[in-house]
Amino acid sequence: MADPSARAERLRAFFSRRRWRAATAGAAEARLQAVLDALPEGVVVLDAEGRYVHWNEAYAGIYHRSADLFAPGARLMDTLRVGIERGDYPDAVGREAEWLAERQAWLDNPGRRHEQRIADGRWLMIEERRTADGGTIGLRVDITDMKRQAAELEAALRRAEAASSAKDEFLANMSHEIRTPLNGVLGLAEVLRRTSLDPMQRDLVGVIVSSAGALNQILADVLDLSRLEAGRIEIESRPFDLGELLRETAALFAPTARGKGLALACEIAPDVQRRVVGDPTRLKQILANLLSNAVKFTEAGSVTLSADRAARGEVRFEVADTGIGFTPTEAARLFERFQQADGSITRRFGGTGLGLSICRQLVELMGGRIAAAGSPGEGACFTLLLPLAEAPVAAPTDAQTAATAPGVKVLVADDNPTNRRVAEMILSAAGAQVIAVEDGAEAVRAFEAQAFDVILMDLQMPRMDGLTAIRAIRRQEAATGAGRIPIVVLSANVMAEHRSASAEAGADDHLGKPFRAEELIEAVIRAAEAGAENLRMGECDQASPSQDVVAPALGLAGTGRLRQG
Repeated sequence: MADPSARAERLRAFFSRRRWRAATAGAAEARLQAVLDALPEGVVVLDAEGRYVHWNEAYAGIYHRSADLFAPGARLMDTLRVGIERGDYPDAVGREAEWLAERQAWLDNPGRRHEQRIADGRWLMIEERRTADGGTIGLRVDITDMKRQAAELEAALRRAEAASSAKDEFLANMSHEIRTPLNGVLGLAEVLRRTSLDPMQRDLVGVIVSSAGALNQILADVLDLSRLEAGRIEIESRPFDLGELLRETAALFAPTARGKGLALACEIAPDVQRRVVGDPTRLKQILANLLSNAVKFTEAGSVTLSADRAARGEVRFEVADTGIGFTPTEAARLFERFQQADGSITRRFGGTGLGLSICRQLVELMGGRIAAAGSPGEGACFTLLLPLAEAPVAAPTDAQTAATAPGVKVLVADDNPTNRRVAEMILSAAGAQVIAVEDGAEAVRAFEAQAFDVILMDLQMPRMDGLTAIRAIRRQEAATGAGRIPIVVLSANVMAEHRSASAEAGADDHLGKPFRAEELIEAVIRAAEAGAENLRMGECDQASPSQDVVAPALGLAGTGRLRQG
């Protein structure tokens, strides 16, 4: 028989261990609770059945309207049901069963983050994680301030977008309203300059053309700056003759340089006298800006445009002059907006200080670099490096080798009488036959009544606008199987969205107002040659009633039909 004293000792030891374990567990529980309460985020621990095991003070504070329901062993879903009845969860109103099913799914499939709005207007980020014993630990983070800041940022963004849209609309309207009469001034002045004038009259007309061109350049700079800020300028990549572009660009400034007694040279290395792939429009814009500055800031001496091949397949362009120059400090500011070497330059020579900034941004978009060097009183040199790969050699087309032909027949639609007159005088002097109408509806009727080689279409016109007229013409062509007549938009609306709208409506080209006589003639030539090429490629399977009239003219070179003298 066991010793009673030994049995009593074992019992004392057993109960002592139980008391120690209970005390230890209690201390651990207290430490765990203290750790949880120290956390700023709400924390809840549930068992595998979704019953409360632990929660901290932050959790109870977040759900203070339901805190009286929290108890070990109570089910979270039961607490949520009571909370819905009390109105604690405004996002559950009207969809209580669906809302509870969503919350049950959160518990059954933990690991994702959710957002919840509670009765006092606060927003919570909720995240559940599975524990090793099959339970769940939940985290509740107050994101009210973050949501407020996000809402404020979104509102600020909307205001900024509205302001930007208003600015763009203002610029577009301003541009249109200025360009429309400016086109009349510039166009008629160019027509007048081609007539018999005495020296004084020719000089006066030259001043008009130069002043109109300067105003047009300011408009272009402002619009380019707006487009660059909005990221709306796209760089083209197409083949073009680099040598021809350089000679044409230099020739633009020959009259001004000659008038100032300057020697203007264009030096092109043999290895760049060929076709390359790039954006000829933007390259010409950059070089024209550099040449314009060089001629403007040079009172005596010379201006030279040169081009040769550099390393890594780049082409190096240089515009050097013997003008006023600038210091290294001034050179560092030249490519900033609204900057010139010093304030007196604006007063002496004019300009907005935008040209070089726009050049720099365009060069960077084209993957190149631009730099400036100079000395006060000794001149300046601007160096441009652009990656321009050589283009495949294009075979000559029939249009390039054919003989001359009768005049191109052109339909001009423009509601502005002066602009109609300008286009008619320029094209008639170049040998074209011109019919002019004043709105889109008349243009459609004229298209139906007789054959034309090219249509020139304004956009903003009464009764029927240009885009509607273009669509109507394209629908008729599709319905009758007639050949596609080239349509060139002539408009003071020159923003990217206007050009896109023209193309989507069915236009083949978009020439902005004001335009030079040469630009209009070249646009008509391109359009006529494209129409001829369409016919030669067999794109017209069914002859229209007027095809026997159009085909002979379009079958020959447009360059021969239009005289650019």
